[in-house]
Amino acid sequence: NSNILIMLMILNIFISITATIGNLVVLLTIWRSPHLHSPSNTLLFGLALSDLCVGLASEPLNVGFHSVLFNNSSKLTSCTLMKTRTFVFVILTAVTLLTVTAMSVDRYLAIYLHLRYDQVVTEKKTRKVILCVWLISCLPIVIIIFHPMTSLLVATVTIAVCLLIISFVWVRIYQVVRLHQAQIQDQVAVASQSFNMARFRNSAINTMLVLVIVLVCYTPLLASNIHLAVKLIPSNVVLLEVSHTLVVLNSSLNP
Repeated sequence: NSNILIMLMILNIFISITATIGNLVVLLTIWRSPHLHSPSNTLLFGLALSDLCVGLASEPLNVGFHSVLFNNSSKLTSCTLMKTRTFVFVILTAVTLLTVTAMSVDRYLAIYLHLRYDQVVTEKKTRKVILCVWLISCLPIVIIIFHPMTSLLVATVTIAVCLLIISFVWVRIYQVVRLHQAQIQDQVAVASQSFNMARFRNSAINTMLVLVIVLVCYTPLLASNIHLAVKLIPSNVVLLEVSHTLVVLNSSLNP
């Protein structure tokens, strides 16, 4: 366990550096490039912002928590660092997962609405979605303070629902693209507006890579939460920390 904790501390330091630099580059690139200002990239900007917060805030707290755990695990129950770290982790994890879910729905709307997408999905609406995501992500903190076990159930259900939505949406996107690609291209040939299938396909592939990373990184956390909720296995702090580290690793892989 001590060796695992040391490895986790080293890995979290690496994640903190890469997440901070990588996401800062993404944010500056989108911010400084007017041609990148679109609803999809606005969601991507929101994702990079939450991932940057992981690198700047969540990861240093993780390293500090692991060092306390390594030195003296008996004082964890009264550790202010643990509570602060938990609050930050919960908020940023929720923001990331909800933002990626919104990104998947956005790509589905792009293929479902066709030429009406630009009229229905706007940057202004997307910014409101990001604001709502941050506000909703702060709500679990209240539940954690007053009902810790309820918060575990809520977190488990939220992760499961988001992963199911992401998976379902991308199965539907695959089906729609496969069935209607020729029809969409015909509509483009007739319509004066443009729906660039090649551009959409590239955007969809890039977004799908982010979604695959989320599925890989969040599934162990979902399994850990289910085990804790139904008490199928004894709680293991180190195993929980490994699942948490996989979640924050997502912030380094996304850029």
